[in-house]
Amino acid sequence: MLKLRKGWITSHMGSPLWRRAVVSFAKEHKLVYFRNIDHGKESTPVIRGSTSSPKQIDTNICVGTHADYDITLADRISETHFEGYETSLHRWYVLQIDLKRAHNLPFIFVGTKQQTKAYYAGLLTSKRQLHHLMLETDAEKHSSFHGHYVVLSSPANSRLISELFDQDMVNAMGEHLYPFAVEIENDSIIVSTEAHKPSQQLLNKLLHYGLWFAKEIDKKLN
Repeated sequence: MLKLRKGWITSHMGSPLWRRAVVSFAKEHKLVYFRNIDHGKESTPVIRGSTSSPKQIDTNICVGTHADYDITLADRISETHFEGYETSLHRWYVLQIDLKRAHNLPFIFVGTKQQTKAYYAGLLTSKRQLHHLMLETDAEKHSSFHGHYVVLSSPANSRLISELFDQDMVNAMGEHLYPFAVEIENDSIIVSTEAHKPSQQLLNKLLHYGLWFAKEIDKKLN
């Protein structure tokens, strides 16, 4: 199994199709592209979040500014492992956007229910204050949101969450149902999605959605 995993990682890391999709994305949005980065340098952009793991591999990195927001994108391979559950390998597109008006925001996670039990078990263990929270919205009208997404945070953040995720935002997320997870913490957001094949279209959707989300959060924090 270990040899199979190593072969899977090697073949996917070096695939020119994955690299081509990100290079085209970087050119379209005038971002700086790096095939690999040196993690030993202090200036190296670092994206953490729920998709990270001790053995993660980040390649095809884009750094720059778009729509007046500083962004970093990585093509990530990481392992989801938690005792009692089957270990699995995933490939993600992970986008980090620096917010303009946010400082020391608490951790808020909005993810899809498509992810594995090991993924959520690892997240809940790494941040033990997290609880499953239900937004106080019209349950019938927003059943698509509640059926598709899970909201995790500390109960102490309930008031802030209700302010950030108002009726309009919940309605928009429930209408589009993009397979993106969103993490808010400190002064940035991380938007991620599993990428089963290289896709510039998916990258463009990820950027569009992430910027919309960042602008909405900044507007509410104004």
